[in-house]
Amino acid sequence: MKTLIIGRRSNLSAALHSALSESERVASAEVLSGLELPDGPFRVVINAFQPATQLRNFDDPRAYIERGIGVTARLLETLRGSDVQRVVYTSSASVYGDNIHCSEDDPARPTDLHASLKLANEHLVRNVCRGLGVPHTVARVFNMVGGEDRFSIVSKIAAAVRDGSTLTLVNNGNAIRDFVHIDDVVAGLRAVLDGTEYETINVASGRGTSVGAMIETVRRAGHDIATETISRKEIKVSTANVERLATLVDTASFLRIEDHLLSLLDE
Repeated sequence: MKTLIIGRRSNLSAALHSALSESERVASAEVLSGLELPDGPFRVVINAFQPATQLRNFDDPRAYIERGIGVTARLLETLRGSDVQRVVYTSSASVYGDNIHCSEDDPARPTDLHASLKLANEHLVRNVCRGLGVPHTVARVFNMVGGEDRFSIVSKIAAAVRDGSTLTLVNNGNAIRDFVHIDDVVAGLRAVLDGTEYETINVASGRGTSVGAMIETVRRAGHDIATETISRKEIKVSTANVERLATLVDTASFLRIEDHLLSLLDE
């Protein structure tokens, strides 16, 4: 069955496209201008949002909102009367806010506009798909690394080692996050597309690691890295409950973030 992946330029979209034999990447602009849907049955992965470099750029508020939720709204409107079989929306761990365990049944507590728009997209997808009778899943992806990643803290650590530049840490790198490799995210999303009935699912490793611990891993491996720190309010711990995901894929085999980081340094 054909799968439309909305969000052509995304790192995750490219990886999904490579993994799904019958898939097509669709640009957000194409959705907004009027997307021509397949005649037969198809699935949709909505993976369109702000570019990582524009998450805190509010110079054009209308464009920000259009990218943030307008594409989803236009797509859902287009799906009416089509032969869509399943919709998956890739959301974010940011909707949990300050939540240590991040279980899917926990109330969402977004702390900024980016997270609030992600949560609004979740509600929009659920409500429209329920009305259309279309199976759907909100997949909350945690801190993804790998692939063409150039923006995660992991890629920045590797770049600082290679370039000999100074890495800026927030609060000495003490915050703990759940990092998950893009290949494991793809495995989780493929399992979701193939028929799970979960309306919401975390896509994560279930393991927490601090940036400070990663810096120590780098140094123990014999690499030099210079760091400086700034103080900023941030969520101290955010790790996923992956009990639902573990019923679909072997989360215990997911790549450890330390191994991924060391592999980047060995390249």
